Amino acid sequence: MRFATLFLSSLATFQLGSCFVNLHPTRQTTAFHATSIDASQELKEKFAGLKGLLPENMNVVKCGGYYNMQQLCGNPKEELVKTIIDGIKSADKKVTSDETNDEKIEALATLLYAEGKGFQADLVDGDWAEVLTKQGSKSSSFQKAAEKGEYKGFPINTFDVDSMTFQVGVNVLKKGRVYSRVKYSPSTDAYSKTEDGKIVLRRIGCDIEKATFKWWKLPTLNLFFLKRKGGFLEFLYMDDDIRITRGNRGGLFVHFRPEFVEALLA
Repeated sequence: MRFATLFLSSLATFQLGSCFVNLHPTRQTTAFHATSIDASQELKEKFAGLKGLLPENMNVVKCGGYYNMQQLCGNPKEELVKTIIDGIKSADKKVTSDETNDEKIEALATLLYAEGKGFQADLVDGDWAEVLTKQGSKSSSFQKAAEKGEYKGFPINTFDVDSMTFQVGVNVLKKGRVYSRVKYSPSTDAYSKTEDGKIVLRRIGCDIEKATFKWWKLPTLNLFFLKRKGGFLEFLYMDDDIRITRGNRGGLFVHFRPEFVEALLA
């Protein structure tokens, strides 16, 4: 009789403990579900507020659709920087992104446009390291990472606001380099407005004044046939750290300040 009493008592204790164990995950799941709903609603509300500030000619399909943009609108700069740095740091040091990544990059660049940070003469001045390019319909291409602590392995764009020119150097194979000097002028052909009505300059006209090619120790070759007028760059976003532009042929370019990318790769 005593054995039966002890057995029933132990069984009751075990069942009671099981009830508490089962109830605890339920509370956690409910709390997680509520938090998830709150976060989703917050993104939805934020994206709704951004819609009127997005570019009129944006390609929603290339951005992966409105839902994809909504999911990425929390902190687009942080997400873009992470995506690019992860690409640069990848094992083979050079990555051609897939369709999903292309949509992500396009969506993030478009979302940053809505922040109303276009062309500013004083801010653009100086060196910029090219970290990502996307030519037309081709996939995005991350630049090869330089040696640790050195940023000069990246193609460098240098803006000089005094002469209103910028210089572009592009590495060709291992020992070749194409160099060009471009005259620019701010244009009113394309602009946007911030939420409080301020004008944001978006476009600079670009005329290639000079283009040369240098191969190893051989003499510099003048590429006069590359001189042309009538191009432009549209500034989707620019701050102290990063610059996102789109060319007149549809190419997307992302530049980081050399010291910014150097610190991220350290």
